[in-house]
Amino acid sequence: MTPDLSVTDVRTCEACWRAPVTAVRHTAQGRGLLCRACAEGGCPRRVDLFPPYGIYRLHRPLNQSAAPIRGDGR
Repeated sequence: MTPDLSVTDVRTCEACWRAPVTAVRHTAQGRGLLCRACAEGGCPRRVDLFPPYGIYRLHRPLNQSAAPIRGDGR
C-alpha cells in the first residue's frame, strides 16, 4: 500500500535518498518518509542527522544591520 503524499512531500526516501517512498514513520520530531528497507532497518532520516547549516559547517548569517555599501562618488 502506498502512503498518501501531498504535493509538497518528497518522493525519495529521506534516509538513503535513493529508493522511492513506500512507508511513513511518525516520531516526536515529525514524520519520516522512507523506503521499505530503511523503515524496517530503523534508519534515521538524514535531515535529522545533518540539519541546515550543519552539513558543510556553514554558519548562520551574520547580522545584516551593518551600514549599506556606498558608491565611490563618481
